[in-house]
Amino acid sequence: MDQTTQAELRRRYPYHIPAKVAAAYLGISPRRLAQLIAEGRKPFSQIGADIGATQTYVRVYTEPLIRFLNGELGDG
Repeated sequence: MDQTTQAELRRRYPYHIPAKVAAAYLGISPRRLAQLIAEGRKPFSQIGADIGATQTYVRVYTEPLIRFLNGELGDG
């Protein structure tokens, strides 16, 4: 991911990115992204969290997503 895109994501979404936006960068649907995070599947569980109490509601965190897209976030 180039520096300009990283800066824009950080400016627009300083803490967390909408699942719809994050899913587009990952090449999957927002629904599938939400499922993978809710199931705790790595590496997706490392970039977001399921914060729903009665239904699945995920939050994708900006910095971990950028690190993942740059290949800096491992499977561990």
